[in-house]
Amino acid sequence: MLIEKCLIADLYYQNHGLTICLIIRKQPSGYFSFANFMVDRGCLGVKETIVNCNFPQHEIDDMLKLFSTYDELKEVSPVYFHNMIYGALDYAAEIGFQPCKDFALAQYLLNPELVDDGIDDIEFGWEGKPFYIQGPNDDGKKILKTLTAKVGEGNFNFITEGNMFNE
Repeated sequence: MLIEKCLIADLYYQNHGLTICLIIRKQPSGYFSFANFMVDRGCLGVKETIVNCNFPQHEIDDMLKLFSTYDELKEVSPVYFHNMIYGALDYAAEIGFQPCKDFALAQYLLNPELVDDGIDDIEFGWEGKPFYIQGPNDDGKKILKTLTAKVGEGNFNFITEGNMFNE
């Protein structure tokens, strides 16, 4: 399947938040497959994915219009896109976190061979440390326990329930 588009909505620098990554591939049938990755560059790596296939062009167009109402999607090169995904996976693994379970399916739309040395130019963590921002579905205590065990007290920052703590 040919890569049709790689799109990113990067909220990372605006609020230490998430990067939304969307890859669209054209199937031999003319329909499209896509995978949407919610990437937590500060700590958890690939937090959520949505993957689907056999979408006609008009449904892809509708999806892109919907996405654009939330934030600006910028088209990026497939190499940069893959560097973002695999860099986040590597960073999270180093500090004790695995991708969400749906990544097992979504990864089939990726091509790890596209990763290059540019992976080292993408910032993960925040100011040299993991930075965890608790999401509504996170087990914050478990995540903080993992961070403490993997990187040690004082070596990460976090926000839980609206408060920032320096561990």
